[in-house]
Amino acid sequence: MSERLTELEIRALAGAFATSLSAVQLLERAGVDRLEQPSWAPAQSPLAFWVEVNNFLDSGGLPDGRRRILAAAAERYPANPVFAQARDFAAGFSAAGTAAGHGPAAAAGVPGGFSSPDGLPLPYTVLALDAVRFSAHGTLVQLAWRRGLREIVDEACGRTGIAADAIQLQDRGDGFLGVVAVSVPKATLAADFVRELRIALRAFNRTRNDTGRVRVRLALHHGDVIVDGTGFAGQPTIVAARLVDAPPVRQVLADAPSEDLALIVSDELYAATVAEQLRGLDPGEFREVTVEVPKFSGTAWVQVPAAGRGAETDRAAAERPAAAVTDDKPADAARWDFLVSAAEADENWGTWIAWELEQRGYRVHIETWDALPGQHDLRRLDDAIRYSERTLVVLSDNYLQAVEVQAEWHAAWQRDPDGMRRRLIPVRVAECKPDGLLRGIVAIDLVGLPREAAATELVEQVKRSLAGRYRPAGPPPFPGPNG
Repeated sequence: MSERLTELEIRALAGAFATSLSAVQLLERAGVDRLEQPSWAPAQSPLAFWVEVNNFLDSGGLPDGRRRILAAAAERYPANPVFAQARDFAAGFSAAGTAAGHGPAAAAGVPGGFSSPDGLPLPYTVLALDAVRFSAHGTLVQLAWRRGLREIVDEACGRTGIAADAIQLQDRGDGFLGVVAVSVPKATLAADFVRELRIALRAFNRTRNDTGRVRVRLALHHGDVIVDGTGFAGQPTIVAARLVDAPPVRQVLADAPSEDLALIVSDELYAATVAEQLRGLDPGEFREVTVEVPKFSGTAWVQVPAAGRGAETDRAAAERPAAAVTDDKPADAARWDFLVSAAEADENWGTWIAWELEQRGYRVHIETWDALPGQHDLRRLDDAIRYSERTLVVLSDNYLQAVEVQAEWHAAWQRDPDGMRRRLIPVRVAECKPDGLLRGIVAIDLVGLPREAAATELVEQVKRSLAGRYRPAGPPPFPGPNG
């Protein structure tokens, strides 16, 4: 990450501001004094001039220069898709959070939780995030990635409990640079935010092909930063921007193609969080590296993906029982352990089963909870079927007579017609007599059981189904005569 323009942006600027006069006037509107601008040499091409401007930005000639130049260009040519996407990306991060009250804070004006009295620096946590191979894609893919990054960061902030006004972000082309209010503990970022960011990335990528897949490098650092109504500045922001570009963190993603997120933290932040093992941070998951890049030289720490973990980043992974199946699909391919399929008349049974399973660490999809405003029914149903390891059928006469739920259990049966992987598990909640394919599947029977006994039976039978075998904890009674 740097202050540099992307190749696509350079070409767009060279095409729109192709004369020395138009280029000089644009740079002046962006805040570059005419005497400080790169010169437009005789016979020089517009492209060569804007490459020189890019080098000027990279040398620190204009703080926040890339954003300023593209914003000025968007004012002149609002319909230009390259300038517009930079403007829209920045505007997305300027919103005061999402409808749910989460997300990045306002970039214009000092957000709540930020203050630099009398222009003095304060100790903030700084983050830098880069999307891998962003510039290799065309405008449409880049725009989709920018929107995706906003969604991913919003999701991670919301689930971590970071308030809407506690983070200020600046667009940097293929990623962004941000400062986090002093009210947010550094360990919360290093542990909880990183975990939730990884989860949100995996959720975003599961339904996308390799072209649409977003892989991210994240750097965390802390130090004294000046924050005011126009943005933020200070040596810590430079350190974070250099760390996220450093070869060691790039190598993490090269060595682990199944990973979507690579994390590098400065030595200072490591000592304050990871070394202290705060919020469950494990020093054993980090490797010390030496970083030698322009404008920074020193020690940092990269998080090493656990062997075989791939994308396993569920927030309850350490506690929930394993629900993997023995086929050739990657262990991280499912978003949910169970799809609970219930007729509308048995919605109360469906939600009770979902609740009991989620309390024990399983990931559960159920229409009652997961149908959100604005979603398309067919797309949501297709995702639920495709990205759930197993389907729990809430079995009753209501279910057998409900046409709308038949596709859910049919799809699970087709994925496992011989039942060897136990992808379809009926849970009988009322007297009924299934026929056809459902008749031959052994069901978990909750009929007539009181609440506590039903919960115990449900969980125990689910565990047996996942394990694929059952053995009692102690010896059975001897059936012969005593003595």
